[in-house]
Amino acid sequence: MSAVIDYSKYPFLKPLKEELKEYAGGVTLNDLLSTDSFYLKIAENRVNKILNDEKLEPYEKIRKSVLVFYTTLLLVTALGNELLKKKFIEKETELIEEKLLYEKEETLVEIAKLLGVNVNLENLQIKHKEDRKVLTIPFKFSMNFIDYLKVTKEIRKENEAFSLSTKILKEGKVFLTKQEISKIISYKIKDKLYEETNISNVNIPEEIKKKAEEMKGRKTPPCILNLRKKNELNSVELSILVTYYIDIGDYESAKKYSEDLAKKYLGDKKTKYIIYPCNKMKELGLCVDSCNVLNPLQLYYGKLK
Repeated sequence: MSAVIDYSKYPFLKPLKEELKEYAGGVTLNDLLSTDSFYLKIAENRVNKILNDEKLEPYEKIRKSVLVFYTTLLLVTALGNELLKKKFIEKETELIEEKLLYEKEETLVEIAKLLGVNVNLENLQIKHKEDRKVLTIPFKFSMNFIDYLKVTKEIRKENEAFSLSTKILKEGKVFLTKQEISKIISYKIKDKLYEETNISNVNIPEEIKKKAEEMKGRKTPPCILNLRKKNELNSVELSILVTYYIDIGDYESAKKYSEDLAKKYLGDKKTKYIIYPCNKMKELGLCVDSCNVLNPLQLYYGKLK
């Protein structure tokens, strides 16, 4: 018997189309947003908390959490701010990973399955001696050897703990602890969120577009204005300008300053280039005003502060 997943805790696991079926036939998210300001208010508040590095409220404590999640995700996408998107994904993933550690084993298997990861339940226990104490480590999960290599390809580049040489391999299966399978699931969630915040993959409802435009200030930071006035730029200053224009989606301006750098940064799909925060700009002697923000992009994006 399959475990029941609480979508109020993990709203990203329920497709938006499925959630909308609970309303009258043909109702869209835009229809709901135009008649009830609740979702956009919560989404805007969550966005601002993310940028201010404030603690996020768990989704299970929010009414209609699935709709709130997708409204927030689409608002982040519509704002087109790479710094915000990165923070959104990191904060949401961290929040989710904490919950996974307390879930039943059967629930983790179901969550993994919904994310395209095939996991089996096991009951292997290994005794381990540490500081003269004998500890029993439970390995409650396993994955097919080939599946494990595919799923953890990117994880293994970042985290040596997932190297095959550190794992118990038996009969073509890789045995894993609850902490390890939770980490694998969180990585898959991160991949899913990156895909779903890719502007080319989604249609943004008009109400969310309006809110995004309302939140955008389009004010060029003083440090950027100052760099633009310079007749000659050193390599660091040039990199900052190109990065800034890429971050705000103005690729033509980025290429105008350095076509080579712009092509390099835009072509590097594995790295997110984000303009330096204000404290780093001060260290470089490039901060020219007291703007009361943490990152120059916060000025450009108006209320995103």
